[in-house]
Amino acid sequence: MIDARGIPTCRCPNCGDTLFRALVSFDPETYTIGMYHLDIQCNACGALATAPTPLDNPTETNDQI
Repeated sequence: MIDARGIPTCRCPNCGDTLFRALVSFDPETYTIGMYHLDIQCNACGALATAPTPLDNPTETNDQI
């Protein structure tokens, strides 16, 4: 298992999978994710990574967010 935390990613840098385990909290009024931790773990290989945020999207400009 590698520790690839530090650069936000949507794909595991070790195996390429896109399913991760993350620590989240839910908003009790909207039933949506209210907060999530940026430390994530690949569900397939267990590698540690950093979760992306909307600001990390390379195809968006800051005025679109």
